Amino acid sequence: MNTNISFLNIDKFMYKESHIFVCQTMNKIVLILVIVLLFLLPALFFINMDLQDSQNTKSVTHAGMLYVDESNQQGPWDGTPEHPYCHVRDAVDNVTNPGAIYVRNGIYYGRLTIDKTVTLIGESTRDTIIDGLYEAVVISIIAPHVTIKNFTIRNSGGYLDNAGIKVESHDNTVADCIIYRTKTGIYVTETAHNAIQNCTFCSNGDGVCLQSSQYTTIKDCQFTHNALGLHLQDTSDTEIMDSYAHTNGIGLFCTGSSNIDILRCASFNNNDNQKGVFLDRCSSVDILNSNICHNGVGIDLEQCSSISVIHCDLCWNTHNAVRISEQSTDITLSNNDITDNFRYAIYVEDNSAVNIEGNNIYGNTLYGVFCDYRYCNARNNWWGSRWGPSFTDFGRGDRITGKRTVRFFPWSSKPLENIGSDWNHETTVPEVTVPTERFSPIEIGGLDTDDDGVPDWWEEKHGYDPQRWDDHEALDPDHDGLSNVEECYTDHWGSNPFYKDIFLEFDWMESKTPGASNKPSSALLTEVQTIFKEYDINLHVDTGNLDGGEQIPYATHFSYADLRDLYWDYFLHNDLNNPRKGIFHYSIVCDYGPGPGFAFVGWDHLDSFDISASWLQENQPRYERDRLIIGGSVHELGHTLGLFVDDHGGNDNMGATKLFSVQWWKYRNYKSCMNYLYTYRTLSYSDGSHGRGDFDDWDTLDFLFFKNTHFEWPKL
Repeated sequence: MNTNISFLNIDKFMYKESHIFVCQTMNKIVLILVIVLLFLLPALFFINMDLQDSQNTKSVTHAGMLYVDESNQQGPWDGTPEHPYCHVRDAVDNVTNPGAIYVRNGIYYGRLTIDKTVTLIGESTRDTIIDGLYEAVVISIIAPHVTIKNFTIRNSGGYLDNAGIKVESHDNTVADCIIYRTKTGIYVTETAHNAIQNCTFCSNGDGVCLQSSQYTTIKDCQFTHNALGLHLQDTSDTEIMDSYAHTNGIGLFCTGSSNIDILRCASFNNNDNQKGVFLDRCSSVDILNSNICHNGVGIDLEQCSSISVIHCDLCWNTHNAVRISEQSTDITLSNNDITDNFRYAIYVEDNSAVNIEGNNIYGNTLYGVFCDYRYCNARNNWWGSRWGPSFTDFGRGDRITGKRTVRFFPWSSKPLENIGSDWNHETTVPEVTVPTERFSPIEIGGLDTDDDGVPDWWEEKHGYDPQRWDDHEALDPDHDGLSNVEECYTDHWGSNPFYKDIFLEFDWMESKTPGASNKPSSALLTEVQTIFKEYDINLHVDTGNLDGGEQIPYATHFSYADLRDLYWDYFLHNDLNNPRKGIFHYSIVCDYGPGPGFAFVGWDHLDSFDISASWLQENQPRYERDRLIIGGSVHELGHTLGLFVDDHGGNDNMGATKLFSVQWWKYRNYKSCMNYLYTYRTLSYSDGSHGRGDFDDWDTLDFLFFKNTHFEWPKL
């Protein structure tokens, strides 16, 4: 019998008596198939609809769906595929509740308010763009159960509470979006059960801010070049999974929040002077199977309780892998690889309590565990030597502070296996491509015959032909990080395209210390300018003489987020197109800020620093206040010019201040203000001429760093 029978041959067999059996069998098969298909067709229909929803395609169709296409400028407009609306807001006004809107590729300007339960789908993430034109909020969601998918959202206002998307309702989803150039990418306030999935946040004040919200899920997201990648404030029950934060001021910044799960995340290459994860007054936080690598401090805990860090990699952090302070309690570090950090692995202070057990702790430059105030359990760890930890600089294992404060016995005599994270973020981090050039070109008045962006008088002054077009937006003949257009803009302040220029603006707060001032000393600034001139650099300092620089309202003990807001208020003046951005470095001098002095990311790059003068004066009583302000400023300015621990081991090395220690012997010839040993003794960087252990800072300065920031570390 021929068993290869197709349905097309059934009729032929039905008329042959010798094959009646076959016909009957096939009829039964057909009947069964028909019955099965009757049951499956509805399910297949809905599966097909779901597949259409998940793809960026023009073939999306739903009953009642409205369509938008900005190319339909002439009409008619009825929201059908043939006659789509030209503006998204028209579709929102006319869509049913609940309903769906499909937006074809294009740029759509102005703000949206979504007050209906609607699914808003873009044709493709990169090419369906909603531009807020710097209005306060680009998209406001005030109805529940809203979905926004496949959009680029950009250009909100620059004031407090301005955002790309502001969510004030529950059960909403934002997925597959790129959000950039906003004060806050997504701002979720006083609501619950929202989800953010597969989104990229770049060049925002905050990538995502959750304020007084509950039950939020953040999954498969990327945060890069934001002042704060992810900001949680008085928020609870948050899940953060499979997400990346890199090249931010702080990757994850949480205050007053609880019940947070962080799983399979990476916070890496964030500000060498700040944190990968910063928890302040937080409780019940689990950080699991994550990579916290190459930040200033990997994980910083202040006044926290019930924090667990388990199966994580904490490596190559420049100051501390984990810092625990201000009476934090019930802190557990277990099954982690805490290795190759530039200074301290675990730093415990202010009477905090921590349980450190079952970790690999080795290869850290200063201490494996530094704990001076109370007992710390650090049993069953591998310290890099079969003989356990060391109590001096000269031991084989990582150093601990002493027998009285750290309980270290028993220890493991070999490296522990199957600990740390089980994945490598370097091979899995998605690529981010978002425009980084000036969004609004600098406008300079005057006749410009060749229309190349600078007026004829400036070209004649500096030897360019006013009749020939030159790419002055890209030209930087002196390699000082300022283009010819920027040099032209600053010409009346003495800028020269063929001589290196650095511009620095100071704002300062009134001091509450009797007889003290936070305004930088003009005499010491002149001394610093003279030093820079010796290395062929014009340092232009604005303390009110270059159209900026002013006394600003008093504040004290403010947070890092508050410092970021001061940057937006008094440097950017809440203008995302402020032409001083990318020309001036910026400093705030106060009595007490978030730290004694540090460089910070105010928006998208490391161009700023804070000096807390009263704090420095308390820590360094032998120096005059003016000297502390200027010495600290030159040090922090060096960070905005790319001088970091990665360049030289004597940079930011507290160990080098301990007389006759190994680090002191190694770097005592590094006579630079970047060396803590000399920060207030010299107002200069080093030229590398002082012998062994010295380093040539001056030739290492990266003049582009403050506008093209990158934090990378040498690979093993």
